[in-house]
Amino acid sequence: MTPIVSVNSVSVAYRSGGRDVPVVHEVSLDVAEGQTHALVGESGSGKSTVAATLLGHLRHGSRITGGSVQVSGADIFALPARELRRLRGGTVAMVGQNAGHALTPSMRIGRQIAEAGGEVPVVELLEQVRLPHPADLARRYPHELSGGQQQRVAIAMAIAARPKVLVLDEPTTGLDVITQRSVLDLIAALSDELGLAAVLVSHDLGVVAHMADEVTVLRSGRVVESAPTRQLFTQPQDPYTRRLLSSVPRLDDTGLAVVGEAGEREVRPKAEVPADAPVAVSAQDVTIDYGSTRAVHGVSFDVRRGEVLALVGESGSGKSTLAWTLAGLRTPSGGTMRHEDGDLARPAQQRPLSLRRRVQLVFQNADTSLNPRRSVGDAVRHPLRFFGTVTDRTEAAERARQLISDVRLDPALADRLPAQLSGGQRQRIGIARALAGEPDVLIADEITTALDVSVQADVLRLLDDLRRERDLACLFISHDLAVVRGIADRVVVLRHGVVVEEGPTETVFADPRHPYTRQLLAAALEPDPDALPYADDTADWADAADGEDIWTDNGDDGHRVRRWRPLNAPVAEGIL
Repeated sequence: MTPIVSVNSVSVAYRSGGRDVPVVHEVSLDVAEGQTHALVGESGSGKSTVAATLLGHLRHGSRITGGSVQVSGADIFALPARELRRLRGGTVAMVGQNAGHALTPSMRIGRQIAEAGGEVPVVELLEQVRLPHPADLARRYPHELSGGQQQRVAIAMAIAARPKVLVLDEPTTGLDVITQRSVLDLIAALSDELGLAAVLVSHDLGVVAHMADEVTVLRSGRVVESAPTRQLFTQPQDPYTRRLLSSVPRLDDTGLAVVGEAGEREVRPKAEVPADAPVAVSAQDVTIDYGSTRAVHGVSFDVRRGEVLALVGESGSGKSTLAWTLAGLRTPSGGTMRHEDGDLARPAQQRPLSLRRRVQLVFQNADTSLNPRRSVGDAVRHPLRFFGTVTDRTEAAERARQLISDVRLDPALADRLPAQLSGGQRQRIGIARALAGEPDVLIADEITTALDVSVQADVLRLLDDLRRERDLACLFISHDLAVVRGIADRVVVLRHGVVVEEGPTETVFADPRHPYTRQLLAAALEPDPDALPYADDTADWADAADGEDIWTDNGDDGHRVRRWRPLNAPVAEGIL
């Protein structure tokens, strides 16, 4: 079969200090109609650079130093500017990582799709990407759509001109498992329907196993291995590939994986939380409103010292809203939130400093939470001075260097700007900044979402080490269920702001009782092309909680499930 995409020994370099710095070294790949070819590797491996060459894009100051890129018979970097513009969108289209950033916030959805070109009517395109009520949705603005809907709009814009090649650059990063699964299934269906050739860039090896026909593994801009997907996942040849695959959390892991140089894998048992460990923070019947919309409905939980409690659920389930409210960035509408030292129902600025420093939040994206113009050492020193835990600048500087060392970084990095650090290093600085207040409650809100698998594994082990060393109570927010299985002691499953199941992590994963929990687990993707769903998906169901009769208890370990019934089943017989 003649390939539509042919990348032949491409090398890319950028100028620095008067010399060429190579970033891609003689990379080759072919993609035929209806095929998906995945590029995987750690940050800085060159995978996004290679994918961008299919659209004739190179970073400012970069240039092709060897080889060629051909799409549908055309040599991309030999095309005149007008023909290159015609190729973008018409022959090759791209779906990026964050559709929310790619869409114009002040322009209606329908107009944005129409401007993407092509002769297919806007409503028909929205129907093709399986969006409900397309005529109504076309009149909305991007902020009125969910993340998954925004990503479907981005896909509609990409296929508007009926391209032959689709470049997918981390298209589902940041989406919850159910939305991710639906977007990936949509892309696969459209690829079959339209005969698209696709190049997928992803650090999520579960997504790669589910989507790709061929996989090329890159490291420092070089190909270390390339093979059909099933062969690469079952018989990886290079130690680097084996390490990547071994670093991926699995749904049946009972702890965090420790990976050796040759890819050997050992699961570290979780720390035991003493039965008499004191409760560090508790929430009782908490409700949180956004204007007239109730985002959280009567949620209760306790987090003990040394324990990790995970909140899981789809986007919009209320998990991050709860985290931010606990940190004092929102105010609850009802219920109580208490630390052992005081009331947490008040916003952060109204809490005493002695209490405020005890509950600290690590943000999802260290890139946007660190000041790009100030050194990372200053980012750590600021809370030390703010909370008054140091007496002078000298002590602040010394303490900041110690905190940076505590998160397993070289203290010499304190003088660098955030842009001079890798994503994993910036996330560790975010943790060090949170530790500056000497908290006993740490809130981690999706802190590994955008990290590649090996860096994610390092950050998770660091968090686990810190909770052991410092006896921290940790509220862990994540949509990655395999990560939750490995790090959390207990789990609370949220849907539309309501707790539907909670209990010890091992119990909930081994025996999920609520259909929504099973739906989440069934949608999770394992790094194995032949993996069966972890849990059986469920038929339609309805909530059956009534008054005080809300829970079904499953034993003495705290595993309980909100009452539900199958739809169309007799109410008296179907309550479970």
